[in-house]
Amino acid sequence: MTMTHPMCRACVLGAVLAGLFVGMASAREDDGDQPPLLPIAEAMRLALESDTGTVPARIRGVVAGVSREVGFLIVQDDSASMWVVEYRDEAARAGPDRVPNDLHAGQRVMLRGTVDRGAYAPRFLPDRVEVLGEAALPVAEAADLDRLFLGLDNARKITLEGVVQVCEQERWGRWHIGLAVQSRRIAVLAPKATVAQATDLLDARVRVTGFVGSVRNSRGEFLAPRLVMETEADLVVEEPARGSPFDAPFIAANALGRFRAEPVPTHRITTAGVVTLVQPGRMLFLQDGLDGIRVVTTGSTPLVPGDHVRVAGFLEQSRKIAGITGGIIEKIGVGQPPSPQDIEPADIVRINREARDRWMMTLPGNYDGCLIRFPARLMEVKSLPRGATQLVLSSNDATLPAILDNADQKRLSRLTPGTEIRVTGVLQIDWVDDPSDPQLATVSDPTIDRLTLLLRSADDVVVVRAPSWWTPARLGILLGGVATVLAGALAWAIILRREVRATTFRLAFEMQSRRDAAVEFQATLRERNRLAANLHDTLLQTLRGIDFQLGACQARGDNSENEKIEHLDVARRMVNHAAEELRGSVWALRTTPVAGKSFAESLAAIARQTGHGHAEHIAVRTSGTVFEVPQFVAGNLLLMAQEAIHNALAHADAGQVDVDAEFDVSAGTIRLTITDDGRGFTPGTQSGPDQGHFGLTGMRERIERLGGMFAIESRIGGGTAVRAKVAKRDYDSCIDIIERDATPTQPMSA
Repeated sequence: MTMTHPMCRACVLGAVLAGLFVGMASAREDDGDQPPLLPIAEAMRLALESDTGTVPARIRGVVAGVSREVGFLIVQDDSASMWVVEYRDEAARAGPDRVPNDLHAGQRVMLRGTVDRGAYAPRFLPDRVEVLGEAALPVAEAADLDRLFLGLDNARKITLEGVVQVCEQERWGRWHIGLAVQSRRIAVLAPKATVAQATDLLDARVRVTGFVGSVRNSRGEFLAPRLVMETEADLVVEEPARGSPFDAPFIAANALGRFRAEPVPTHRITTAGVVTLVQPGRMLFLQDGLDGIRVVTTGSTPLVPGDHVRVAGFLEQSRKIAGITGGIIEKIGVGQPPSPQDIEPADIVRINREARDRWMMTLPGNYDGCLIRFPARLMEVKSLPRGATQLVLSSNDATLPAILDNADQKRLSRLTPGTEIRVTGVLQIDWVDDPSDPQLATVSDPTIDRLTLLLRSADDVVVVRAPSWWTPARLGILLGGVATVLAGALAWAIILRREVRATTFRLAFEMQSRRDAAVEFQATLRERNRLAANLHDTLLQTLRGIDFQLGACQARGDNSENEKIEHLDVARRMVNHAAEELRGSVWALRTTPVAGKSFAESLAAIARQTGHGHAEHIAVRTSGTVFEVPQFVAGNLLLMAQEAIHNALAHADAGQVDVDAEFDVSAGTIRLTITDDGRGFTPGTQSGPDQGHFGLTGMRERIERLGGMFAIESRIGGGTAVRAKVAKRDYDSCIDIIERDATPTQPMSA
């Protein structure tokens, strides 16, 4: 059977259709899991319109350029071109490559991933790159400078011609080329192998092919175009640099940016002047008359201020004033730097403002880049990055910084704010478009924004007068110290006042207590004297009368028996004994023997009298230098001693009593101690006022009223010690005199 059989042909056709159907269904299922396939222009538009700034998408196009060294990939279709970024962040950078290593320009690719807004124009962040085949390499277009400088040709491959004015190598080895194109300058980023030395391309006319990037700010706003080369072959030298840089046309310093019949060429020019300031490897300043210019150098020719030089370089006006960039220096002579112009910063601002208002040139010059000198006051010393030192100066109505960028800066750091100085340096003026009317800023003449003085060495700062020692900081410290002292004095006065008040209160209380003790003592004396006088005048006299009558009875007798006489004699003896006892009581009730005697003598008398019949068991000792004791103080101490001796003899059954009085002249104190060897007691268990015993309580009260210390030490079987310590006061004599004058004199004995 052959394939021509109708049945066979139908089966084969059915199988083919079924396979196609299954394949289409599978393709539709795969398409359902994929982001939409979009033209590049449409994908960019959707990303810009998205609320999140991102759009999942697939794009299909041709690789217009790729360079892993510079770090870019460009994909282009019929609608637009777009930058492709291999990674989104540092974590992704360390992950697997999403772009094949063997990818090259001219391949057709399918990219799946996300389109986001990017830093200026939208970009593609791939998740997958699939090579579909080969295609024709996109052809570079001639640059349209208007579109280029408006930022409209982002990611397009273009070609342009210009003169190389800057050629510098960055730290990663890539080259930054400044290309002047019809009086405009564009930055070109080139691979490492583009040039061997920067001087090989300077002043050469070249043709560059590359992809358009952008210089933008942090808000994603376009500032200037930038061209990125794919390989070193994308730069072709059309016209090499001239033989010698100094064969270039000469333009005097005072005519660099001024009106000329012929425009200044984009190639090198030469000028000359006297060096006023050198920053090796970076820049120098030249001056010719009152015209100064800044030269950004490419070499490190050793120069000092005063050298006469020629400069070959390119005109640049990025500071809104003419200068030279890419300068090559040739020393042609030596000499002295120009004499500095004595002019103050405020006058420079005024001269420039008046010339601008009159639409005239400043005469004799605007002093930018010139060596000037003026007096100033140092306001502050600052340390800047790169080890530079900045002095903040005040000169009349102007404030400006003076910067020194060399090894002499340590000398300036020792200057003190407030120092009056005379400073010399090169003036650098920063210009700004007219800020008063933003609508006219781009069409108006610039005005001065800031003045900066560049110092050549520390010798440019001459101290005229050192600052007063009374600097604001020191004055603030002094005022703070004075305020602290005043606050401390006020606090001390408050504390002292409270202390004096408390001390006065304690002193008054003590004086009152001692006076009360004196008053009580004197009152006791007066009462005792009165009672003694009464007893003397009544009972004692009566008893003596009885004795007299009994004696008379005995003398007259009426022949009574001897027994009667004996009884009368016994009665007489009893009366005499009662009289003696009553005389002892009267003596005890009278004043303690203080007046006319020393304290030691009075203490001995008290001991003898109190220990009548036991005097041989009482010892009185005095130590220290004896001084005069006020009567009321001595009286209270004697009464305390009398009570303590009486207690020892009457209640403690003591065999020996020691009375010690210790005088301390330096402290003005009297320490009185009465000890015995009696049976003792446990302190706190003795009878008190509630039981009708007032002896111990009375002793304590007497001593405490004098402001003294009183203590009793005793133990059962170990005897008892009564201790008192009283201080003599300066005012005791006054109290003593008052009380003594108020007390009537009584006879000491009958």
